[in-house]
Amino acid sequence: MSARKVVLVVADHARDAAECRQFLAMLGLALPTPKRKPGRPPVDHGHGDHRTYQKGCRCDDCREALRQYHAELRAKWRQDPSSADRAGHGKSTTYRNHACRCTKCTEANRVATNEYRARRRQRAALAETGGAS
Repeated sequence: MSARKVVLVVADHARDAAECRQFLAMLGLALPTPKRKPGRPPVDHGHGDHRTYQKGCRCDDCREALRQYHAELRAKWRQDPSSADRAGHGKSTTYRNHACRCTKCTEANRVATNEYRARRRQRAALAETGGAS
């Protein structure tokens, strides 16, 4: 049995980390060092960057940075006609994000818009009646 398998068996049967370390010391094994992932080390981009928003920050600066990033991305997609082909036709997102106005995308957007409006009307009706059906 390999040392790695022994460590896994011990870790599976130990009640906590201290007991696991104790068992491994009795067996003369050390805890394996975690493998470092290849690539660049993590970078802190600071507030006001879309990547910081994606890491979980929800401050106003990071929200605005993400909004601007997506606006620039959509503008880039709209400049490239082949981006709609890569995104796939027949979806409302292709209509909105890639400015594709083919028949399939236009119809998909019409259906999605009608469904959205129906949900809004239904929520408004529920709000008027106080949530009672």
